[in-house]
Amino acid sequence: MTLFPIAVILMSIAGGLVLVSFVRYFSIKQKYILSLGDSREEMDLPVADFAGFVRRLSGMIRIPTISWTDRRRRDLSQFKRFREELETMYPLVHKQMDREVIGDFGLVFHWKGKNSGKKPVLFLAHYDVVPAQEEGNEKWTHPPFSGLVEDGILWGRGALDIKCQLAFQMEAAETLLAEGRVPDRDIWFAFGGDEEISGMEGAGKIAALFRERNLAFDFVLDEGGIIARDQLAFLKGTPAALIGQAEKGFVTFKVTAPGESGHSSMPPLEGTAVGRLARGIVRLEKRPFPKRLDPVLANMLERFVPHVPMGLGLVFANLWLTRPLILHIFSKNRTTDSLVCTTRAATVCRAGEQENVLPGEAACLVNHRILPGDSIARVREYHRRTLKDDGLEVAQAGDWMANEPLAAAQAGGRAFELIETILAHTHPDAVAVPFLVNGSTDSKHYRGLTENILRFTPLVLTPEDVSTIHGVNERVSLENLEKGLAFYIRLFCHL
Repeated sequence: MTLFPIAVILMSIAGGLVLVSFVRYFSIKQKYILSLGDSREEMDLPVADFAGFVRRLSGMIRIPTISWTDRRRRDLSQFKRFREELETMYPLVHKQMDREVIGDFGLVFHWKGKNSGKKPVLFLAHYDVVPAQEEGNEKWTHPPFSGLVEDGILWGRGALDIKCQLAFQMEAAETLLAEGRVPDRDIWFAFGGDEEISGMEGAGKIAALFRERNLAFDFVLDEGGIIARDQLAFLKGTPAALIGQAEKGFVTFKVTAPGESGHSSMPPLEGTAVGRLARGIVRLEKRPFPKRLDPVLANMLERFVPHVPMGLGLVFANLWLTRPLILHIFSKNRTTDSLVCTTRAATVCRAGEQENVLPGEAACLVNHRILPGDSIARVREYHRRTLKDDGLEVAQAGDWMANEPLAAAQAGGRAFELIETILAHTHPDAVAVPFLVNGSTDSKHYRGLTENILRFTPLVLTPEDVSTIHGVNERVSLENLEKGLAFYIRLFCHL
């Protein structure tokens, strides 16, 4: 065969690929241009007491409901005080809803709707917070439990994570109850007091009780996604509402290297326990898990197509062709890389107590966030193959409960579309997209009670804002809070 026919064939193939790529681009672009239609018609919504809401959230922040890894350090009186203060803050909620306290940390409300034939919905939040310690040069501008409002900003631990979400839900319900409104279906609220240390005593016990009662929910809404501003450069300032539809799993393995104890002046010829462990950890870090584009992330990129330049839109719309390129680009940044693979991080190492004594054992905790499609068993097998040292022991460990990843039941769906429609009113400049949540939330306990778990808090946050979550100077703007409250009021009216 001469070169001319080959060139013609190659050009035909290239032309076909270009044509298919453009056809798919315009098809996806049209598909995800949100057509609100009648949903943009204004409905009669109650007006919340926003100043009172800010005071109440400030009061919640002033109660230091701190979850410590050493559970013995928790002050149970503060958690009890928080629940008691809620009774004063939201009298109608406590009078007209069924309320249950589950153990020392669980709090449940049941708001009965007009139509018992419809599946109820479940809203989650947690009222515990991480410690607010200061390290090095990082200092709090205002005391972390002051709940201070200054220059349109509310300061304090829990302002973002996540007493604000609990306050949104209670305030919206109280506002609607004050006008005599009844939801179309039953609404449940489940608030845990130990989410920051795995949620076993709060959400875990609540979910177990729901299973005993054979409850099932149309959807569950928890924390986990935000409205990200200036966090995705290709959007050029357009905020992205990241609605979590899937969540990574969590497991920590302890890698232990045995050794020969003795005097440090006569180390073993084959090396010490510390050296053996170090070699194993280096092997783990040099062999990352395979990169994969989860269906939720693939759908996220497709939904960006109408909002990015055509060149990038062609890439996002044709993942059947460009997937390797996307994975390569994502792997160059620690944030995006964590979205396309199961991660592993050596976090805590222990060996020896004195510089002139050989330790008889060295150990390291390796924490993993597991991509949907992988599993705890697969991570364990990864360790076995990668370490290549039968003398290294691998076992589950750590202070937090291990859990398998939660894959999305479906891309989009009715609940996603409902949130997308509400955002079109309260945050009209935001692009709603599905998202894979890296962290671990209370929603993991509710698997099996619904086919649709979403994770989202209606706050517009910049990278600087996000850095204060679990860090110093956690704070939220009043403008953010006002829009977030409007989101929940409108959402409850549409259920």
